[in-house]
Amino acid sequence: MGASLTEGAQVHPANIGSGQRFKLRVSAIVWFVLAVGFLLSLPVLIDVSWLVLLAVAVIAIVLAVPGAWIVRAVFRGQRLQSWLASLAKAFLALLFFLGIAAAAPVFYYGLQTALNPLTVPQVTLSNGDKTVVFQGMSHVGSELFYKSVVYDLEQALVDGYVLYYEGVIGSPEGDAWFSRTLAGGGDLNTSYQMISSLCGLKFQLDYFGLLASDMAARPDRHINADVTTADMMHEYDRLMQSDPAFAAAEQPASTTAETATEAPESGAGLTGIIGWLQNGSPELRSIAGTVCRGFMTATLNADAVPDQMDKVILDFRNRALAERIGKDSHELIYITYGAGHFPGLLADLQAADPAWEVQSLKWMRTIAAPEELDGKL
Repeated sequence: MGASLTEGAQVHPANIGSGQRFKLRVSAIVWFVLAVGFLLSLPVLIDVSWLVLLAVAVIAIVLAVPGAWIVRAVFRGQRLQSWLASLAKAFLALLFFLGIAAAAPVFYYGLQTALNPLTVPQVTLSNGDKTVVFQGMSHVGSELFYKSVVYDLEQALVDGYVLYYEGVIGSPEGDAWFSRTLAGGGDLNTSYQMISSLCGLKFQLDYFGLLASDMAARPDRHINADVTTADMMHEYDRLMQSDPAFAAAEQPASTTAETATEAPESGAGLTGIIGWLQNGSPELRSIAGTVCRGFMTATLNADAVPDQMDKVILDFRNRALAERIGKDSHELIYITYGAGHFPGLLADLQAADPAWEVQSLKWMRTIAAPEELDGKL
């Protein structure tokens, strides 16, 4: 038989049906979206490493052959063009798609920080006799957030407030237990500093040093209102004896602690990755910071999963703080504590004195991209 009349023949646009026109338009839109998405992703891939872009291209080449074969087998119209044309189109489509997929996490986490910001409350409470301002804190945050907090603290000192600070107090009896049980065998402050450096953020204690001169001059106005590591250890031991649910949940902890030293490779690997990112190019550090800030925002904004250890980390410390507030003779108290402590603290205050109520509330954003201002003289 002779060749098909349509194969290799030129088709005049006037002879194309409405269905075929619709397919062509959809195809053009898809190619346009893929091309624009890839162009937007290209700077991200290059900033991470040229090797990433090369890897995407190699994967696209490898997958182009089976991809082109499948497309030609499924779509009859594609068999009317040459094999080389099908292969080129498959390669470009895969290159665009894989490039977009590789850069997508950076854009996703960047949008998380911008569209779903992490906020903490500043709440003013009163029972008629005392006024307490609770400033929710984050151990790692943006420079602007900490500057705002320090400004408010300085104003509170002028207004006659006594300042309460969070910070579990070290003790010879409980330090080893705290490090092993709650800090993963390391130092929490070191971990916070490492995270802040990676994320392009700041560590809380770096800014509280601005109050050091006033702390030295008026130590009675600056109070570490937290418990000691020994206090937490004793509460932990009490719960292990008296709370079956707590004991059942925490029983594996000792086994985990004993075997942790047998497999240090994961921790060393993570430290190596963080070191590589911190020592990378400015562009790489910028991308790492974007992803890190977005991941922190998404994680901390998610609903907290109840944990038995909260009975020590939150509930016990909240009760101690509420009891301290009740016994304090000062009428004005300004508290800087982790934002997660507020609901429990309020409940404990109201349990002791129902007159406690919220008088005002405002929200502050804790994580944002570092400001890079420029101008012209």
